[in-house]
Amino acid sequence: MAKIKKVPAAKGDDADVSNNLHGAITKTVAQKVLNALAIKSEVRQKVYGKQSVYVINQEQFESPSQEELNDMDSKIEELKKEVDKYKEKNRQLTSELATLNNSLTNEQCEERLKVLTEQNRKYEERLKELQSGTKQFSVDDAKRIDEKFEKNRKFWRQRKRMFDEIVSTILDAIDMKKKVFEDEELFIERDPIDINEDPLKDL
Repeated sequence: MAKIKKVPAAKGDDADVSNNLHGAITKTVAQKVLNALAIKSEVRQKVYGKQSVYVINQEQFESPSQEELNDMDSKIEELKKEVDKYKEKNRQLTSELATLNNSLTNEQCEERLKVLTEQNRKYEERLKELQSGTKQFSVDDAKRIDEKFEKNRKFWRQRKRMFDEIVSTILDAIDMKKKVFEDEELFIERDPIDINEDPLKDL
């Protein structure tokens, strides 16, 4: 509920009035106006020595009734709700604007669609090739695979030769057959394919 508050009395002298009006009227004119208002009892004059101070006569203002105060309270609550509604609407619009600013333009969407369409076309062609069983690798792909295979096979031979040399050195110092030494002492698991054979010859 709204409460009646005593409005602070505006006060000052002719110089204050002139200064507050940014010099629009002179001090002399301000003094005459204040004297006229004092005669009408719209302001009250208080004299302190050589200085006069003027205050608004608040008795000329009527105090609102309880019904008027209740009505003002209701209007204030309605205005608060309306302000909250507009704040929420503003928040939603701000969020939508931020989303739109971060979204792609129509031109950017069209360009992106072209790129994705072309990628999809290439993937479909590749899928058809794989499903048909033909042309699964390009010439360059096949060349790279062959080179990698030969490199690894060469590395395999080198490791096998190094192992055989080490085993031979050990067998020279002990009385044991190579197969027994590898099977019972080292638990060697032999290669399923002979190192001198091409594992891809039947493919």
